[in-house]
Amino acid sequence: MTFIFGIMDKYFTLLYLRGGNAGVKSIRVNRILAFSTIVFVLFVIGFLVISSLKYAGALRNKSEMVVLQRENVKLHTQLNEFRSRVENLEKKMDNNFELQNRVRMLAGMDPLSIDVWQVGVGGPGPRGVVLGEAGSGYLSETGENKLDKLFRQSRLELENYKEIMAILQKEKTIRDCTPTIRPLKGGFVSSGFGSRMDPFSGRLAVHEGVDFCARNGTPVMATADGIVAMAKENGGFGLVVEVNHRIGFETKYAHLSKMLVKRGQRIKRGEVIGLVGNTGRSTGSHLHYEIIFRGIHRNPLHYIIPEDSYFD
Repeated sequence: MTFIFGIMDKYFTLLYLRGGNAGVKSIRVNRILAFSTIVFVLFVIGFLVISSLKYAGALRNKSEMVVLQRENVKLHTQLNEFRSRVENLEKKMDNNFELQNRVRMLAGMDPLSIDVWQVGVGGPGPRGVVLGEAGSGYLSETGENKLDKLFRQSRLELENYKEIMAILQKEKTIRDCTPTIRPLKGGFVSSGFGSRMDPFSGRLAVHEGVDFCARNGTPVMATADGIVAMAKENGGFGLVVEVNHRIGFETKYAHLSKMLVKRGQRIKRGEVIGLVGNTGRSTGSHLHYEIIFRGIHRNPLHYIIPEDSYFD
């Protein structure tokens, strides 16, 4: 079958040849109607295309809106959690303020004033940066001030504890380096500090230490932390260990039968440094013990704290 178009004044003529010898068939179509039909079809097609595009855009926008709403809810939840944590942190920092003042008082320091603890927080009222009803204005200037205040308080707290630790460490050093225990267990004081009759000359002489009578070989302990300044035989004192305690104290342990430390060795309170003996100018087995503070001999018995009241 073959189609042939023909154009007349008001009509389109459509000629088509049928197969075989069937002849020619013609169809006449009004030109206005044909154009109107074509325009209508194009309009319908365009309308359907535009509508499809708009519908697809609306679906995409709706999907994006759902995603944004979910993210918004999530953000508000996180903001509320953040706000709750900040408020809890503020309460903890307030409790820390009370605790710090207690520790400062125990360390002999003046307590912090509330003005110092506020670390200069102040200024104008909040400037709103609204983030919705759930967290409205929380990250405004007020929220920023809270975070800034907590940050500065944490720094102040750290510096405060460093100051306390420095004082306590200094006090610990003083305590650890002050001779406060008996240099041996057992035994008894056979000769005190001060003037006495010299057992060799029979004349009045100054005894610059205390003698502890004890069995030969009894362990002798360092009475405080320090560094061994001397460990050798020293004339009438026999075998002697001297300890420098850094804060002005020195101690001497004389007439030993054996020395168990060396010069320059660091020692701790209670550490065994030698054994009781009878070396040097001595009338029997005993320990001669001295305390020197800034070059002046002191009565060692004034420094010994009873064991039942001593805390290390």
